[in-house]
Amino acid sequence: MLHPLKRKITLVLLSVLLLAASTASVRSSLAQDAPAAQAGDAPDETAAILTEACCGANTGAGDSAAFAAEELRWEAGYISQTTQSNLKTRSQRLGAAFSAAERLMQTSLQTDWAGWNEKLTAFTPDVYDSYAQNVLAFSDLAQSLNGAVQSASAACARGISRDLRAAEIPLEAASQPETTLGWRECAALYYVFGEGLTDALAQSFAPEQEGSAYSGVALLWPNPSFEQIAACGTHDQLVEAVLALDYFNTVYNDDGSVAPVEVHVYSKEYLATVAHPVPGGLIKDGWYDPRSHRTRLHVGTDIRRNAKTPILAATDGVVKYIGYLPIPGYYVMIEDPYGYTYHYYHMYELTTFVKEGDAVKQGQQIGIVGSTGNSVAYHLHLGLVSPEGKYLNPYDLFVQAGIGPILEN
Repeated sequence: MLHPLKRKITLVLLSVLLLAASTASVRSSLAQDAPAAQAGDAPDETAAILTEACCGANTGAGDSAAFAAEELRWEAGYISQTTQSNLKTRSQRLGAAFSAAERLMQTSLQTDWAGWNEKLTAFTPDVYDSYAQNVLAFSDLAQSLNGAVQSASAACARGISRDLRAAEIPLEAASQPETTLGWRECAALYYVFGEGLTDALAQSFAPEQEGSAYSGVALLWPNPSFEQIAACGTHDQLVEAVLALDYFNTVYNDDGSVAPVEVHVYSKEYLATVAHPVPGGLIKDGWYDPRSHRTRLHVGTDIRRNAKTPILAATDGVVKYIGYLPIPGYYVMIEDPYGYTYHYYHMYELTTFVKEGDAVKQGQQIGIVGSTGNSVAYHLHLGLVSPEGKYLNPYDLFVQAGIGPILEN
């Protein structure tokens, strides 16, 4: 007879050996479907699963090892549990298959952040210049994430195909998504999400379905825009990501060097659609002036006016975003029929004159002049973004349109 203590130690060792053997078997069977493992890839739930397996009071040693291996596979999305007895209908099995694919997408997009962070130099997360100084690191990140999305979507498609064949549900698969993230897109997403940007990607690129479990299912892959990816966060994160990307597109060349100043020439047709947003206000040219201790450049025009002066829509358009952020203060952003977006910053308070989605007419009041956010005097900061996502100098617009008074350079 073994001493009780020795017997307990023996059972624990057997449990660990069985767990290791079972997990190794699982890993071997998944080697062809799974992307290469990276340091830190294991889901947060892994520790809890292993603790439950090794220390649970209601399972034996062998059952614990099998349970842990099964739970780890399920958590990672490699199995959908479509054959479980509680999934009796085709619809339930269809839902389980797509849920597994979503988990697999999440697991497959985990990144070796520790290794990537080693490539950063003098990085300050809240300073735009830091991102341009680390173009090579963000280019590597973009290449890695683009490849990871492709690999993850392929693994998801194989898993869904396998599960729906088992459930005898007809499947029609579409081509995989094509990701074109560049360093600017990755930098802007990292600016707002940090290492959580992979969660936003997983949510954005998760497979979708069309049809029913009885008539057959089409597997659809979304090709989200940058704004749709950023929209996986909060409203503020969405707007900050858009502002960051527009800034990176405007100020930096592909290699991270500062882009030269360019003068955009507008058509006569377009110039006829623009009016002064605060009539009588002196329009000055502050383009590329240094801001925030010379860590960013000014990409707009400042128009001095008294507090609570009405701010009018410079064009017809649709209200895209309203809110508050540390630099713009209270803001309203309006996209006009030509695709240009006007940014009205530093408003006195959160506007009550319009709401997101409203159609507005030129000359309609949209807010009042203030000095909120990064501002030291009452004025309107007017920004202008092209349909291609680059800031343009509104001063040039007003000069070409003959709108004043203008402060001559």
